[in-house]
Amino acid sequence: MNYYDNNYKDFIARTLDVDMMELYTPFCDRLNPGSSILDIGCGPGRDLKYFKSIGYVPLGLEPSRQLADYGRRYSGCEIVETTIQDFQSDTLFDGIWACASLLHLSSGELGGALHKITGLMHSGSVFYCSFKLGNHEGIRNGRYFNDQTLDSFVEYIPEALKVSHSWISEDLRPQTLQKWLNVHLELRQRH
Repeated sequence: MNYYDNNYKDFIARTLDVDMMELYTPFCDRLNPGSSILDIGCGPGRDLKYFKSIGYVPLGLEPSRQLADYGRRYSGCEIVETTIQDFQSDTLFDGIWACASLLHLSSGELGGALHKITGLMHSGSVFYCSFKLGNHEGIRNGRYFNDQTLDSFVEYIPEALKVSHSWISEDLRPQTLQKWLNVHLELRQRH
């Protein structure tokens, strides 16, 4: 997280004003009014602020102290300064939002994080996550990235989860040429 603590101003400038409606809409369409949302890796609070503005009850997780501090002020939401791996909660969330955050986990960490997220879901929950599309794993531009394809990603999904929808999108930041894997997951029906 040193990257984000040291570069938080630049990161905020590049991401805070991105129009995310293309990603918000299919996620929010599956939630009821007043739904609880856990935003994993919430950064400066852009998505928390939007979710709160339309009547949801969001909680952010952000391991970077600088981003968490900014995010609390910007969004007006609670942000726990931690990772998904270290997060402790008995609460089940209606929505789990992990936009471009799980991509910083190594292959060895990803399966455990997905298992942890599964334990924070109930039968009606929707879980959104996104990864840079590709097969690179390692340091790029000062940060650790674990790019995924749908085929590689499903290898990490716990048995209790299933992909309900996936699609490839272009980067929403101007002048950024990057394709993204977007995935919605839900719990399998237990018989």
